Amino acid sequence: MHEIILHYYDMSPYAEKVRLMFGLKGLPWRSVQIPIIMPKPDLTELTGGFRRTPVMQIGADIYCDTKACARALERLHPKPSLFPDGNPATVWGLSRWAETSFMMAVTVFLGTGGLFDEAFIEDRKKMAPGVDFSKAGEVVPAKLLQLRANLDLLEEQLADGRLFLLGNVPSLADLSAYHPHMFLKFHPTAKTLLESFERVQAWMQRVGTIGHGERTELASSDAIDIARNASPATIECDESTLPDGLAVGAPVVVVPEEPGSGIVSGTLLASDVQEIAIRRQSERAGELVVHFPREDYLVVATG
Repeated sequence: MHEIILHYYDMSPYAEKVRLMFGLKGLPWRSVQIPIIMPKPDLTELTGGFRRTPVMQIGADIYCDTKACARALERLHPKPSLFPDGNPATVWGLSRWAETSFMMAVTVFLGTGGLFDEAFIEDRKKMAPGVDFSKAGEVVPAKLLQLRANLDLLEEQLADGRLFLLGNVPSLADLSAYHPHMFLKFHPTAKTLLESFERVQAWMQRVGTIGHGERTELASSDAIDIARNASPATIECDESTLPDGLAVGAPVVVVPEEPGSGIVSGTLLASDVQEIAIRRQSERAGELVVHFPREDYLVVATG
């Protein structure tokens, strides 16, 4: 099996989620640092245009979005599980709800200033051209109350003395809920809000001790060499997972439902009902398979 490579920048909250997956599963991995703003030439060489952070690479297989990373890691390294007591719908649902705090926090940071520099803000404006960033300050009080409401529910969830959100062992739900609330510590206003919730703070300390597994550094050019010298893993073809009217090998684009993430083109592969996989050719990295979660992504025919 090829090494696990994570392409990210250290400040990324969603990268922290995946690093904690490595820690929970006790995995060694290679760290490739990417620019925090565009251009990201070595990253997009691998993804075909997807620009969000993080991206996970295993040989010539490229996993976009932390949901795709989680499913791949659970399949390849099932123990310890991200779903220790089963209940996958509960784990995924709690994960999705908890991550709503992320954009609340981003809005607070933009509205109060002091964290993001102008280059970062201009880059994010290009990702979301329909958003008026100048209005963020007007909704900061409301967003702080929304964050407080989320934290209050987490505090209530932990009120019976459980160590983690769904029991006494950590799950993907803990890792998903941890990273946006860890992000609050970067800003004094949000940090003060967090300090009002004692059980949440103690839970965060427990999640933080999971660690990040065994990290070693890798240059982005070396990651591209690794992809070029590897072959994508074999995917079992399940025609039932294809959208109506599309067949394996059809030219398609994958369109993220979140604006600004980057559209990726290739030829369609069938994988399973939770995943979209497309094959693409990179000038520098050779033949690649790029994986996306079905959730939040659309695959449509081109031409």
